[in-house]
Amino acid sequence: MGIRRSGEFGLLAPLLIALIGFVVVPSVILAGYSIFDWVFASPVGSATLVNYQEIVDSPISLKVAWTTVVIALPVALLSVAGGYALAYYIVFGTGHGRRLLLLLVITALMASYLVRIYSWRVLLGSTGVVNGALMSLGVIDRPMEFLIFSRTAVTIAEVSLFMPLAALIFFAALSGIPAELREASRDLGASRLRTLLRVTLPLSGPAVLATTALTFFLAAGDYITPVYVGGPESVTIGRLIADDFGASANYGRGAAYSVLVLVVFAALYLGLRAAMRRTGLLPRWTA
Repeated sequence: MGIRRSGEFGLLAPLLIALIGFVVVPSVILAGYSIFDWVFASPVGSATLVNYQEIVDSPISLKVAWTTVVIALPVALLSVAGGYALAYYIVFGTGHGRRLLLLLVITALMASYLVRIYSWRVLLGSTGVVNGALMSLGVIDRPMEFLIFSRTAVTIAEVSLFMPLAALIFFAALSGIPAELREASRDLGASRLRTLLRVTLPLSGPAVLATTALTFFLAAGDYITPVYVGGPESVTIGRLIADDFGASANYGRGAAYSVLVLVVFAALYLGLRAAMRRTGLLPRWTA
């Protein structure tokens, strides 16, 4: 037994070291940065909570936090729903286009991040493909301005970025479900929908939880997409953090934003996990 545990620890040790080095240590450093004021990359004065107080009291921070939720929540829901549907068809479907669809999902992930964002500017712009096609067909008389430099554009662009990632994660999760379990459910008289809700979804629950959290966090922290296809009403927390660590050089406030975001994300993850367990979509043994 001792040898077995030593072997397990040896296998987990690199992962534990990476977790400490790339997650715990940077979080501690951020927390240290957040309790000081910084001038020319040097701490000034004693440790205080002024940066946190400034964020909480700022109406701009509250407005940006709300904008972040308004953008990140639909992005996460659409990415997870669309990605799960794609993966479900690829794994359990009977059509001849499953391999082609999987190839397209992988190809979408291989494409450049910035190229995909710029492509939406070409598609959704006032003189872009969508407006041009609708005007040529006589559907609209003038370009639809809300399609670009808006929250709608940011949501569409980010869903296109994260849905292929979600689909690939779900593909791996669904491929690991034994076919015998689904066949047994059907033999017992369950419909396809009931099998999905009572067998497939709970068994893939950990992947749903992780992917929902991942896509929400990526959308909330993304500051590049809002810059290129969003407008003044599309500023997210990620943009504020990038500005504080960049042009503003307000490292203390940027670190405080980052720490608060980490705390909120952790609380949301725990809340989502509890909700999924209560509804039976997540096995009790899942961490």
